[in-house]
Amino acid sequence: MPNANSIKVAVRVRPFNQREKVLQCKCIVSMLGSSTQVTDPKNLNNRKSFLFDHCYWSHDEYTENEEGVHVSDGPHSRYADQGKVFNDLGRIILENVWRGFNATLFAYGQTGSGKSYTMTGYGQNKGLVSMICEELFRGIREKQSPERQFHVGGSHPFIFFCYHKLMVEAIQGDFPVYFSIFEIYNEQVQDLLSKVRKPGGLRVREGRKGFYVECLKAVSCDSYEKLEALLREGIRNRSTAVTNMNATSSRSHMVINLRFKQVLTKEHCLKQSEIDLVDLAGSEKQRSSGNTSDRFNEARAINLSLTTLGNVISALSDKAVGKKIHHIPYRNSTLTRLLRTALGGNSKTVMIATVSPAHINYEETLSALRYAERAKSIMNRAVINVSATERLLRDLKEENSRLQARIASIETAGAVEERDALRRLILENESQLREIQKSWQQKLEDAKREWEQQYGTLALEEELKATLPYLVNVSEDPQLSGVLRKLIKTGITSVGRIPSSEEDIVMKGLGILDKHAVLVNCDDKVTMEPQKGARILVNGVPLLTRSQLKHLDRIIFGSCAFYLYVGFPQERSEKDKIHKYGKDFFLSEIVSDTEFAQLHLGSSDKQKENIDPNLTRLFHDFTALMPVVMQANQISQELGKNISFELEIKHLAFMDANAGELDKEVIVRVTNTKNQVWVWSKEKFAECMLLMEDMYKRDYQENLQHDFFKDSVESIHLGSAQVWLESLAYCMRYEEQVDASNSQGNEEAIVHIKLLPCNADGVPLGEEAAVVDLEDLLGRRMDFQLQISQCLGVKWIKEQISRGIQIGFQIYELPVVFYTNSSWGNINPTLAYSVHFTIQHVTMDFLNYLKTHAIILELFGLQEGCPEMETSYADIPLSNEGTVLLDMCYQDSQQSCTSTDSGNDFSELRERLLHLELECDKLREENRVLKTENIEMRGEMEKRARQNAISDNTSTSEKLSNDRLSGRSAFPSFDAEFAKALKRFYFGMNGVKGKLNHLKEIRPLDEYNIHSLQYFVDERIELIKEFGGDLEGCVGKMKSDVEKIIQKKKEIHLTLSTK
Repeated sequence: MPNANSIKVAVRVRPFNQREKVLQCKCIVSMLGSSTQVTDPKNLNNRKSFLFDHCYWSHDEYTENEEGVHVSDGPHSRYADQGKVFNDLGRIILENVWRGFNATLFAYGQTGSGKSYTMTGYGQNKGLVSMICEELFRGIREKQSPERQFHVGGSHPFIFFCYHKLMVEAIQGDFPVYFSIFEIYNEQVQDLLSKVRKPGGLRVREGRKGFYVECLKAVSCDSYEKLEALLREGIRNRSTAVTNMNATSSRSHMVINLRFKQVLTKEHCLKQSEIDLVDLAGSEKQRSSGNTSDRFNEARAINLSLTTLGNVISALSDKAVGKKIHHIPYRNSTLTRLLRTALGGNSKTVMIATVSPAHINYEETLSALRYAERAKSIMNRAVINVSATERLLRDLKEENSRLQARIASIETAGAVEERDALRRLILENESQLREIQKSWQQKLEDAKREWEQQYGTLALEEELKATLPYLVNVSEDPQLSGVLRKLIKTGITSVGRIPSSEEDIVMKGLGILDKHAVLVNCDDKVTMEPQKGARILVNGVPLLTRSQLKHLDRIIFGSCAFYLYVGFPQERSEKDKIHKYGKDFFLSEIVSDTEFAQLHLGSSDKQKENIDPNLTRLFHDFTALMPVVMQANQISQELGKNISFELEIKHLAFMDANAGELDKEVIVRVTNTKNQVWVWSKEKFAECMLLMEDMYKRDYQENLQHDFFKDSVESIHLGSAQVWLESLAYCMRYEEQVDASNSQGNEEAIVHIKLLPCNADGVPLGEEAAVVDLEDLLGRRMDFQLQISQCLGVKWIKEQISRGIQIGFQIYELPVVFYTNSSWGNINPTLAYSVHFTIQHVTMDFLNYLKTHAIILELFGLQEGCPEMETSYADIPLSNEGTVLLDMCYQDSQQSCTSTDSGNDFSELRERLLHLELECDKLREENRVLKTENIEMRGEMEKRARQNAISDNTSTSEKLSNDRLSGRSAFPSFDAEFAKALKRFYFGMNGVKGKLNHLKEIRPLDEYNIHSLQYFVDERIELIKEFGGDLEGCVGKMKSDVEKIIQKKKEIHLTLSTK
């Protein structure tokens, strides 16, 4: 009878990794008993809780002992180590296997969440796979008869296996174990115990007991030591394939299959169990722009196993709660076909979901927990797999006996035909007996002979490793690092695709030439010389000539072959921390020499402590993408596409209209031989990279419908320039040549721009229109023109004369981008663009906008076949004179928002606000009328004061009389004071302008020297600070002088009026 049982589900949270520590991530996962809770970092009140069979807290509260094993740091620690996970989950698997059930354990989670650590372990921390297999063989030894066991103590497991175990009669035929290991990548199955990878992979077929992999190698194992060696060999082959094929282990599924038989003589039966231990690929969240093309759908289809697995789990969970499900999509992917038994079939299944605790992985963590929660409701129907082999043998023997007796009676009767027929039946039965009775011991001996030679080679390699220097591989997956060792024997050793002798080192992969480098081992020294056209980096620096290698040098051959050089035995030390030289260390050496790292991350410890976390995030993204870009360039070169890829930081040196920081991100700049340029986001590049890899691995002309190298041409954002609007707030003319700088802060072009206050007819206003008190503009109409006359020194066109440019900008609340006319094929193009803006009623909000904001001029590069950008004038409000209205557009946008809001309260508030604005306009008008009347009254008072002046004040009377006769005012003139103030302002501004010109002219002494660039940046920063201080001081002094003059004039007026 089938035993209905649900899948056991566990969740494990790992510690912060190095990247998350640098980014100062916050932990959003908490656990209590069997409950796991995740908190939304954007809304701390939004918490989601999940219940599972087991919850393992492995985030903190642990330490590393002398053997390198992670253990809890105290009696009250919550830390769940590898042993705790095994005792809860691994022993369940073993218990079910001994009872005769099939068992499956699979790990699910995003890349880097701890799946591989949990399954295969790392260093001295054994994983579930090793502990389950080791405990299985311990149980086998306990169940065997004592006199047939073999005991050897005190030997290293590898030496124990190679020199002793093969010489001794191994496990008897009572409990045979067969081991297989394979991976699924791009819907193809590859046997990891095979040295040769079959093109297209192994075929998956459907048999009487379900789906199976055809021609998959199953090796019999008589001890845990042999199984462990097989596991290492499989991981070794996987690491080789990852390097050679430019693949990523996080995108492939690894499946370990154990077939375990229990031959029970007394019961005359055979129990057969299959154990599947599955390390699934990373479950990254797919991002979509909402307008996905076919090529991106094709890219996602390259690894659709996880998507199909999710659909299967969803369908099974719905079925478990009573929903009517007509179809379970097992057949939609290779992975789900092979896991059909584990999901809803004849198996006892355990799932462990691993999650990241960092807030930056909130979406992926939440997705994994939801995935696990759905799996919890799936019901399997497991049965004990008892084989009737022994019963079949007994029946065949009894049938043969009956047939022999029948033949004897027939011969007596003389029935020849019947006798011959019975003899044929006997021969068929005997043939079946011989096949069935083929002993487990015989198969074991066959497997031993096959592996003896390989293990002898491995033993010899272990001996040579202790005396010779060697290269050891480094992979992004720690479980695949350190499994490939390339011995450097005495004399000359070539490195490349094609060996010329047995001593040569064979390397395959992107960028590896047939003969890539030559190593010379002589006099306890190893030198390496690159061959012509070979790309080799040593410690992040290109190797151009013959050079001596030093112990623990980091070497990159081509684009994706990462190796660590381990020197002679006398150079090695117990303090060598080889494990710290991971792939991230290699890449950080390359990136640390880039301008981005030096200028924005700094080099001193003090600078590193004060690094902006956003810049650190960019640095890690930049580092992670750099090897992928290197591989993309190599693929392009080998396929003859001649497309180049280059990493850039978007908005690295850009500011918004309010001088605020813009969101920065890593982008990829793509250029072809025609100098056409595209800018890809990292998500788009990652999707295209899948297609590039697929194209590289197979005949792309037959198998790909789309060529990703052909993309529609689009405009490219080259740079931006800020034009501050404060001069318009004082009705002053502004004319300047501003630098349009790219995202790295380098000059792309110079833009000649004017901001001209004007009247309604577009006639520019003179200097007399300038105002000192901004309140004088409130309620009045303001007109101004923005003119872009010319661009100078456009580098975009200088690189390719057939290109063009356009400039776009936005202003105030207008939801429209204004574009200039395009210009093609001219390095110094004349644009002659002008637009007239009007605001009918100046408000304080508009004045504040002018004082604190800038117009961002966006410089766009046009290329052949690229459509030009046009301004949508249909959406722009215009005045009666045909000028662009700013305040009307603002009010219309507010009114449109009001009309779409269903709330009556907001409408009432809006009406009250409009009413208050009208009242303010009326008050301002009345204030102006009162000011005019006040001036007239003061004039009248002055006239009367002069007429009633005391006659005996002769000097005063004569002076007043002379003033009237000369037509001058009776009040003192302040023209001299104004002139002095303007003169001081003029000389001050000359000094400021000189510093501005100096800023434009200075250039670094050596653009390729990082120290020179650092000095240039520091000097430029100081000059900018001085320039800003001088400018503020100059303007402040001018305002102070004007205010003093006005105050003095008011006091004199008041004195005379009193008299």
